[in-house]
Amino acid sequence: MIVPVLRIGLGIAPTTVAGTSLIFVLANVASSALGYLRHRKVDLSLAVPLTLGSIPGSIAGVLAVKHVNGEWFDVVYGIQLIILSVLVMRRRLVVSRPEGEKTFAHRWIVAVPAGFLMGLLSSMYGIGGGVVMIPLLLIGARMPPHIVVGTSALIVALTSPVGVIAHAVGGDINWPAAFPLIAGGLIGGTLAPPIAKRLSSPRLITLLAFALIVAAVALAIRHFV
Repeated sequence: MIVPVLRIGLGIAPTTVAGTSLIFVLANVASSALGYLRHRKVDLSLAVPLTLGSIPGSIAGVLAVKHVNGEWFDVVYGIQLIILSVLVMRRRLVVSRPEGEKTFAHRWIVAVPAGFLMGLLSSMYGIGGGVVMIPLLLIGARMPPHIVVGTSALIVALTSPVGVIAHAVGGDINWPAAFPLIAGGLIGGTLAPPIAKRLSSPRLITLLAFALIVAAVALAIRHFV
């Protein structure tokens, strides 16, 4: 949601959007990951290989976003959000696997490349891990939504500092915009785990799909208004 706000409200360039938004993501997931760990909603056996792949991916994403123009950035990101929202809504009809059950995603040959892609897109767009984790874990592996959210938060919390440092060195962060985002991210991240714990899996999935649709519509409005 922060990416459309920065692109639409402030008209910030893609490279600066990615760096500035990634700071918000770090603040948000750093606080929420602790909550998910306390509530035992993190799959640590899956988080390790995903994290190992995500670190080099984060560095590659910082380099890649410098070659992206604004319109292409919005269109590709918006299409991804729409596709994900459709897939997420269809996921409501599928029964999740029991918590703790191993899936194909736990294999290192799958998890490490997925982690690399997660880190790449996270640094390119300044987002969390949903673009990769939703298709892989929530839909493909049919893992419980709460575990997917918690595990993704921990991975991003561990790997996004790499992207933030790389963006900062490259001068890709709008600090006046970043500071209020950090405050909001910390507050939101603290509140997210207890709220998610009270939501049923279908409601959590619906909320996620709604957020994806709103973000995609906001990006589309930028080019037609």
